[in-house]
Amino acid sequence: MSDFQLSDVKRAFESSTERLPKNAAAVLVPLIERDGEVHVLFQVRAKTLRSQPGEIAFPGGRIDPGEQPREAAVRETTEELNLTEENIEVIGTLEPLVTPNRSIIYPYVGILTATDIHPSPMEVDHIFFVSLADLLAAEPIQGEMEWRIRPGKKVPTERMANRDAYLDRTYKTVEHFYEHEAYLIWGLTAKILRQMLRTLTQY
Repeated sequence: MSDFQLSDVKRAFESSTERLPKNAAAVLVPLIERDGEVHVLFQVRAKTLRSQPGEIAFPGGRIDPGEQPREAAVRETTEELNLTEENIEVIGTLEPLVTPNRSIIYPYVGILTATDIHPSPMEVDHIFFVSLADLLAAEPIQGEMEWRIRPGKKVPTERMANRDAYLDRTYKTVEHFYEHEAYLIWGLTAKILRQMLRTLTQY
């Protein structure tokens, strides 16, 4: 059918619903009380994982079809840390982040009530804790990262307006690197952490 009428267009979209972007993910920033102090739990991803082995991250992962981001954050936390939903109290949300490959991450903040945590060895190499007080007092290293975009051979750059701006484009971003003992927390984990810390300092 080539001669669409507005009524045809309306019918084509009448059953459409709001959907999350493809490859959307959700994570939880887990807070836990230890020795009377609030700590943030970090996990080191299992070295056998295909994606980001050995990197420091918060519990999280892909959002399943029909699942809401908050549900995904809780589910992934239960799976990776071997907890039950009753051990997790979601207390807030942070601003979604867009990754360099254009996927979206929905971050949440939650409190863990479990005191003895044994993460899944299939997904987590080990966990460690950093006190919230230390993170708030920390002065992270700041460094500039570059992301380069180059059009492929089939991109009709000769027909693009302002073509020179897209032939070899570099985006520069300031990254923050948090140090704790031998650990270096950076990337999306640091961005989410920094956002949470800013929320606390503005309270």
